[in-house]
Amino acid sequence: MSIHLKIASDFVCPYCYVLEAFINQVREELDIEIEYLPFELIEPPAPQVDTYNDPERRTRYARELEPLCRQTGLNMRLPPNVVPRPYTRMAFQGLYLAREQGLEEAYCHRIFRAYFEEERDIGSLEELTPFAAEAGLDAAAFRAALEGGQWADQEREAVRYAKQELKVRAVPTVFLGEHRLEGGAQSAQELRDWLLAHAG
Repeated sequence: MSIHLKIASDFVCPYCYVLEAFINQVREELDIEIEYLPFELIEPPAPQVDTYNDPERRTRYARELEPLCRQTGLNMRLPPNVVPRPYTRMAFQGLYLAREQGLEEAYCHRIFRAYFEEERDIGSLEELTPFAAEAGLDAAAFRAALEGGQWADQEREAVRYAKQELKVRAVPTVFLGEHRLEGGAQSAQELRDWLLAHAG
């Protein structure tokens, strides 16, 4: 069974990275294709936030996310020591170049890992470029596309569409046809059951 998912996601959302890990577990049984929908939690010029020095967030992550990380084998830093939390606009612009070349999932996985496991500033073009190359993209072409704003308008429109037209209120939100799963899942089994129930 082939399933095409659209996922409203942000690279600085740890629940989004956990969902990716659950999807990879479910892929042992189901053929899943992912299309990422950019959803910037904080858009410029809104002030960036310091998640690393936020005790409430640290407590919540320990309670909610550390058990999920153990389930999936993710070695996430919760929250990562990147202050302030990066804007993700540039990283999402790079997504479109990756999509053109059939490297969307490899690129997204590399960006998630860079932020949550390696604690790297994914809002910096200098940082992003080698990660894009590791995902299979040409580094010079990637840098030129982002410096030239090749995907800037498309990315901003995608974020607007997710927030205003799709009415996404939490990430990750998974879309399977007309069905949506808000906030992801608590286990690979829960995700599998939801997919099978709505895959037609």
